[in-house]
Amino acid sequence: MQKFDEIVVSDLHLGARNSRGSDFVGFLKQVSTRHLIIAGDLFDSPRLRRLREGDVAVLKALRDLTERCRVTWIRGNHDPEDGWAQAVLGLDVCDEAILHSAQGRYLVTHGDRWDHSMEMPGLVVDAADMIYRGAQLIDRSHGLARMLKRRSKHFCRVIELLKRRARIEARRRGMTGIVLGHTHVAEDERRRGVHYLNSGCWTERPATFVALRAGVAATYIWDEQLRRLNDAEQQVDAVPATALAMS
Repeated sequence: MQKFDEIVVSDLHLGARNSRGSDFVGFLKQVSTRHLIIAGDLFDSPRLRRLREGDVAVLKALRDLTERCRVTWIRGNHDPEDGWAQAVLGLDVCDEAILHSAQGRYLVTHGDRWDHSMEMPGLVVDAADMIYRGAQLIDRSHGLARMLKRRSKHFCRVIELLKRRARIEARRRGMTGIVLGHTHVAEDERRRGVHYLNSGCWTERPATFVALRAGVAATYIWDEQLRRLNDAEQQVDAVPATALAMS
């Protein structure tokens, strides 16, 4: 059992064909924490469409977890309205949360508020989403999907602009750092006085999360075992430079 003070996960996209719900249930069995934060896009559809048996198992595991620790659900752009959320997990949905580390406070939010690609025509976004998911089906290792992400110059610009806007907001509010989801790209970097972390996603391999341990916030990788994201053997696959957004 791996122990963390607080854990941030995001972008499970329950209901999506590539959601790794069963793996996430296994993850919950291997970690212990006093506070789990779901940083948006727990679901793939705001009307909870296409939920399968494995997705329902995730919801049951989260409900059971609420009896042992605090669970916070932050709203993502794919998540249902408050009424649906309360009925499904008995949790209120909020827009942000705060992590208190030894270095200072971290703002936790989904991140879609700084994504200008959300204003793109729906057909363009849907086409990119279809290509990305198709690549995952063709190559179960998800290496092809990651390669497409890295070669997408447009998405690279979207990510950098989102990160820049997020850091500006963190500095404006006097935060040490900021933790986002939304992009599906796990990151852990310090730039211009702000620690930027992204919890990645649970729709491709390897899965990632952000956690607070011994007062220090960091991004971690999880697949068959827990490993630090900055392990040399994992650096290339775990932190792609670019990505095709699914959000």
